Amino acid sequence: MANIDLRGVVTREVKYSENSRILTVLSKDMGKVSILAGRSRLSRSGALIATQLFCYSDFEVFKNRDGGMLRLNEAEVIEPFADLRSSLDKMAYASYFCDVANHLCYEGTEQNGILRLLLNTLSKLNKDGGDGALKLEAVFLLRALREAGFAPDCGGCVCGGGGRIKLLCPADGVFCCEECAAKKEGKFCIEVNDTIYKAISYIVTSGDAAAFSFSLGENSTRYLAEVAESYMTAQLEKQLKTLEYLKMVRDL
Repeated sequence: MANIDLRGVVTREVKYSENSRILTVLSKDMGKVSILAGRSRLSRSGALIATQLFCYSDFEVFKNRDGGMLRLNEAEVIEPFADLRSSLDKMAYASYFCDVANHLCYEGTEQNGILRLLLNTLSKLNKDGGDGALKLEAVFLLRALREAGFAPDCGGCVCGGGGRIKLLCPADGVFCCEECAAKKEGKFCIEVNDTIYKAISYIVTSGDAAAFSFSLGENSTRYLAEVAESYMTAQLEKQLKTLEYLKMVRDL
C-alpha cells in the first residue's frame, strides 16, 4: 500500500456519505484522478483548505490492497485561488473552465497541456476577472480544444479556395466561404466576420505565452466568447450545466 504523490487542481467535489467527499483532480503526469477524502483526513492541518474547489495543491494518496478509489492521506495547498470563491462571476467562470477540463480529459491519461492552460487561466481570472473574463473564456475554450485535438481548421475555407470566410461549422470544425456556406444549409453554422476569424486563428495557432496577447473591442470579444461556447458545446455534444449557470450569472 505505497503512497502516491500528486500535484494538481481540484476541478470537482461531490459529497460522499455523511462525512466524506470525492474530489476530481486534474494532476500533473497522471491526468484526471478521483480521490476519496474522508472527514478524518480533512481535519488534519491544511488539508481542508488544500482540497477546496479550484485549489492547486500537493496530495499524498494511497490505494487499498483490494484496489478501488485513491484515498487521501495528506494535502498541502500551493495556490488557493481564494478570490475565485469570493465573486459570483469568477466562481461561475472557474466552474465552467473546470467542467470543460473534466470533460476533455480522461482518467489516468497525462494531460499536462490542459493542466497548464487551466492553471494559467485560473490565475488570470483570480487576479483580474471582471471585464477580461470573456477574453479569458474564449482563449481557454479554444486552446483547450486544441490541446484535446478538436480545434477548428484555421487554414481558410474547407474548399481550399481563397474566398472570404463567412461561417464556422462547429460540428465539422471547419470554416466556409460564401459559396461553401450555401452547401451547409440546414446545418448549424455560426456567422464570423474577418475580425473573429483572425482572432480564432491567432488563439489556435499562437504559442502558449502569446495566446492571451491580443485586443478586441467589447462587442467583438463578447461575440468571440459566444462563438467559442457554441463550438465547445458542439464538440462535446452536450450542453454543460455550468455554462447554463454562467450565462444566468452574466445576465444578472
